[in-house]
Amino acid sequence: MARLSHRTLAKLSGLRGQPLEDFLVTWHELPPAERRLAVKTMAELAEDNVELDFNDLYRRFLKDPDAEVRSLAIEGLWEDERASTAELLIETVRTDAVESVRAVAVDGLGRFALRIALGEVSARVADRVRAMLLELVAPGQPHELRRRAVEAGGYLSEEPFRQATRAAYAGSDIRLQASAVRAMGRSADALWTDTIMRELRSEEPMMRFEAVRAAGEMEDARFVPALTDAVDDEDTEVRLAAIEALGLIGGQRARQALMRIRQGRDPVLADAAEAALDEMDTITAPLGVRVRDINPN
Repeated sequence: MARLSHRTLAKLSGLRGQPLEDFLVTWHELPPAERRLAVKTMAELAEDNVELDFNDLYRRFLKDPDAEVRSLAIEGLWEDERASTAELLIETVRTDAVESVRAVAVDGLGRFALRIALGEVSARVADRVRAMLLELVAPGQPHELRRRAVEAGGYLSEEPFRQATRAAYAGSDIRLQASAVRAMGRSADALWTDTIMRELRSEEPMMRFEAVRAAGEMEDARFVPALTDAVDDEDTEVRLAAIEALGLIGGQRARQALMRIRQGRDPVLADAAEAALDEMDTITAPLGVRVRDINPN
């Protein structure tokens, strides 16, 4: 990238006040393709170095004339927990002219929904996020926004969102049904166990994939036999998701299954099993008791 090198972009970390305003003058002179690449590079740099903070830049990029830049900026705000950022996402959902950008903003609200479930968000912000998501899960809303809102609302595991999940699952649109299954997993609510188990045997790869992911998020050992079978699924994405889910669930049976896969002939599956075993070890106490079992809060 000719005008904004990695070194230059790294120096933009924490940029505020007049220096930020001065930079934005230059920023808007860049062609869209260069701006997109810059935002992608910032995200990569921040992932490699947690001390880099581009959040104030991302927030300003929400008004960029290029839709892809706006979407990338929303994704860059993944770790931004400020109430004002939640308000910016709500504003984007309501006012952005491009539906794909609005959909990404709904995903951003899903991250706040997770924080609400964890008790990390103020009551005022929680109410604002809930209200926005409840508005979007209603039938008649744009399809993509409704799907994303159903998924986001799964984290909250509250009756209005359970009803939205039921309605989405009962419909005829397979993508909306798949979003409902994703919401079921995010809820970690045993209410959905039988439904997820049933969808693990669906004829549709999309539904099997979401059911496998949901089973992993439920962290219920009852799913281990079905997930072990799913490692032989005809769909590669389902196989890899099943391996990841086994790592999330943990336990001796899941570990044994992953060790067998790691010793198998398929190098892609073996690498995935190795990563899943590593993940399992990071969430397991030295005596073999999973951390979430001894400290659920």
